[in-house]
Amino acid sequence: MIARIASGLAVVSLAACASSGAGIRPLGDNLPANPVPVATPQPAVLTAKERLVGAIETNGCALTADNVGAVLTQATISREELVQLTPQLQAEGRVETSGDGAIRVTSDRCI
Repeated sequence: MIARIASGLAVVSLAACASSGAGIRPLGDNLPANPVPVATPQPAVLTAKERLVGAIETNGCALTADNVGAVLTQATISREELVQLTPQLQAEGRVETSGDGAIRVTSDRCI
């Protein structure tokens, strides 16, 4: 008889726990709204030519003896690379050279 009462109380206790919402919470209650990490856009990688033209544009649209150090530093190229890139840019119509050794950019930003 005591066993029947004990088992009856156990059933009633379990039913009470289940109906009150106590106990194990449903999965997902504390998950972030979007658990998938969002990729951050990476900046475009510029070529040496693009960096050189951009640096010349930023420094008055002309590469001169006065600003060559600043332009090369900003473009992150060496003097040797400058010597190689200048004829390429000239052939593409992106720069013009003058008799005094200046290199002038011909772009929308440098008219």
